[in-house]
Amino acid sequence: MKRTMKLTALIFGTALSASGCRYDGTGTKMQWAPDMADSAANKSQRSYIDPPENSVAMNAIFYPKSAEESEKLVSMPQGITPDLEKGKFLFTTYCQICHGPDAKGGHTIKEIVPPNLTDPVYKAKADGFFFYRITFGTAVMPGYGHSISADERWHIVKYLRTLQAAP
Repeated sequence: MKRTMKLTALIFGTALSASGCRYDGTGTKMQWAPDMADSAANKSQRSYIDPPENSVAMNAIFYPKSAEESEKLVSMPQGITPDLEKGKFLFTTYCQICHGPDAKGGHTIKEIVPPNLTDPVYKAKADGFFFYRITFGTAVMPGYGHSISADERWHIVKYLRTLQAAP
């Protein structure tokens, strides 16, 4: 008898709950987690939390204010082993269009002639000068700091030095 009552209650409960799951379009829908569906949309490239005032990111690079200052203060970090093949690829991709395959310039772009980087004036410049120029550019040359990583810029500088050493 107990068993029959339990079985009847189970069948009745299952039927009752199953009939409540059907939606005929006339009732009000309930949201399970309204805070997820109605949350504020985040803007891309934005953070939820602003960093503390005057804070500096752990991977921040501090750049000198000018190419001349960079020439005096900046040198290739010791942890980087320059890859000439990578430097050649990057030079070909970013620099060759204006400075030519041998870095001698001469390619006129909108009446502007890029400088000959194999000239003795540029050979005498320190590596920091070229690193700064690749990063920030000049009045005419665009800066590539946004698209070339710091390590890759050093590869380009090392490759440029091989072009300057060529006869």
